[in-house]
Amino acid sequence: MANEVTLSELKARLSADQLKAAELTVANDYAGKQKKSYEDLAAEIGINARTLYNYRQEPNFIKYCAWLSETKLDAFRATADSQLLKLIEGTSNNGLASIKALELFYKLNGRLIERREVVQAEEGSGAKRMSDDELQRGLDELNDMLN
Repeated sequence: MANEVTLSELKARLSADQLKAAELTVANDYAGKQKKSYEDLAAEIGINARTLYNYRQEPNFIKYCAWLSETKLDAFRATADSQLLKLIEGTSNNGLASIKALELFYKLNGRLIERREVVQAEEGSGAKRMSDDELQRGLDELNDMLN
């Protein structure tokens, strides 16, 4: 794709304040109950809340935040895989294997593919198809009524 930029190009397009704002914004999104307001984040960066709002509307800022978030999420891959295995083995909650976990495991490994078939059947609705002559006669009758 022509729109793809490298991480270093993306970082070069952002100011130091924008880079810091992106890092703090993403960290704040993962903070849970300790989440700060945008006003507090802006003060920590040394900008006002309106400037932070404007940053959050810029495409390069959004892309950098997405990259940071994906990186943070990737760090939880082993935890997620471990939890999936616990659910498959039944050691997680009630001692029973989770059917949904098994389904997800096979989907992730390409051994289960969801297939859906859409069938469209035309029913004989009883509507009679008119010939061209019948249609013309009907139009002539309507014209006679109108005139």
